[in-house]
Amino acid sequence: MVGRKFFKAFFGIDLSSIREKVVISPIVYPKRLGKVEYHRTMLGYLVANLENMTFVKAPMLQSAVSDAVVLLKKTPCREVVFIGVMGGLAKGLRVGDTFHTTKAKDIYSVSSLHEETRKKMIALRKKGVKGVDFESRAFFAAAKKAKLSAEAYYVVTDLPLTRPLYLGTTAREKERIQNSIASCLCNL
Repeated sequence: MVGRKFFKAFFGIDLSSIREKVVISPIVYPKRLGKVEYHRTMLGYLVANLENMTFVKAPMLQSAVSDAVVLLKKTPCREVVFIGVMGGLAKGLRVGDTFHTTKAKDIYSVSSLHEETRKKMIALRKKGVKGVDFESRAFFAAAKKAKLSAEAYYVVTDLPLTRPLYLGTTAREKERIQNSIASCLCNL
């Protein structure tokens, strides 16, 4: 069994106080949830216990997301939700759109932006992949290992085939991205 001190290094709170629903996000800070009390853990996570969920701002790393999800197996958590960003590959997606899924295969996780070659992005689109990110593969694998119900919401921040990340975003796109993040939070 994972020790309480080890657990507390990740979550900053006792494992028994974790809610049935846990939301993990590398992009959303607790202040987006309103005036909430949160704990900064020694590993860099920000954790807030709300009435209906526990919210975790995780570092933007596959291992950070995976480790947090796997540890939830020993808590009251039964459902884990991921809120992240993705580069949209599916036709019709625009910067600022949202995408929801319960399937790991919809999103392809890269370990580096250098993997986002045009050739690879075209091949992924042909296979039906909707977008690329960094954390999804780790998130869904960890949820399966922990036997937790899992779903994910993504905000499209770039379009690797037509508007790559390095070209930046317009003021209107930035506004759409922020509105979409707010919309994802409302769906919780």
